[in-house]
Amino acid sequence: MSELIPNNKPKKRSLNKEAKTEKPRIEYERTDGGDSLEVSWGDDLKNVSEEVEALGGKNAFISGDWFLRLVQKSFRNYWDRATPEYFSAKYGNTDEQFLIRKLTKTASRNAMALGAAAGAAISADQIAGLAGIPLTGGVSLPTALAVAGTVVTAEALLLTRLQLKLVARIGRAMNIPLDPDDPEDILTVMAFAVGGAAADAAGTVGMKIGGHAAKTLIRKHISKETLKAVQRVAAKIGVKILQRTIIKYAVPAVSIAIGGGWNFGSTKLVASTAQKHFDKRRGEMT
Repeated sequence: MSELIPNNKPKKRSLNKEAKTEKPRIEYERTDGGDSLEVSWGDDLKNVSEEVEALGGKNAFISGDWFLRLVQKSFRNYWDRATPEYFSAKYGNTDEQFLIRKLTKTASRNAMALGAAAGAAISADQIAGLAGIPLTGGVSLPTALAVAGTVVTAEALLLTRLQLKLVARIGRAMNIPLDPDDPEDILTVMAFAVGGAAADAAGTVGMKIGGHAAKTLIRKHISKETLKAVQRVAAKIGVKILQRTIIKYAVPAVSIAIGGGWNFGSTKLVASTAQKHFDKRRGEMT
């Protein structure tokens, strides 16, 4: 499927008063130069319910377990598809810096559009309810999800999927010898990009930007203790992503702007963190 970026060309305003009640739609253009087409991230927000359930449903999102399951399910596919031939056919260029700029720009714009669509999909009553819920330590996540409905989990999943694809493509563009079945690199990048408790948990097991946590951290033969440590890091990332998804839509009247801006900034941060991590990894290999 072609990636889509927002089309900012001005549209003629309808004189029909009923048009004011219609939900906003996001206009995209194909990045491969094909015909422009109109789609709505709102459709995607509605259609990921089966995938949310496949990752463990609401309880898995509350515990954070959904994140590692998503990495294990999707990262290899993103990695395998991002070949030099793919980059050449899609962008007409395989230069590393060109690709990183292009990939980051496209992903950030798509993330911004997703955030705007999610902000538009959450009702005023839901936003008002979220605004009164403290989100410390994940204690109130069940309450917040009950108020926000399925939009929050769907948006968290779609944004994370987009960012995982971005990390895979940056790694491939930089020609990093990464094992897509070993989640250490993606956990490191995402932990330090989301920060907070996730970054702290990564640090406690020796994860660091640019290096391997330990030779035996995530390998074919792994102790139960080490596996549990890795799962705890992944769960912290999953909880942190869900928390900030809820927080950004808990401000009345500006949820669309905040959701779009937050997604744009966080996606650029994921890209810069990935580039920094892979740069250091490459330096250690030479």
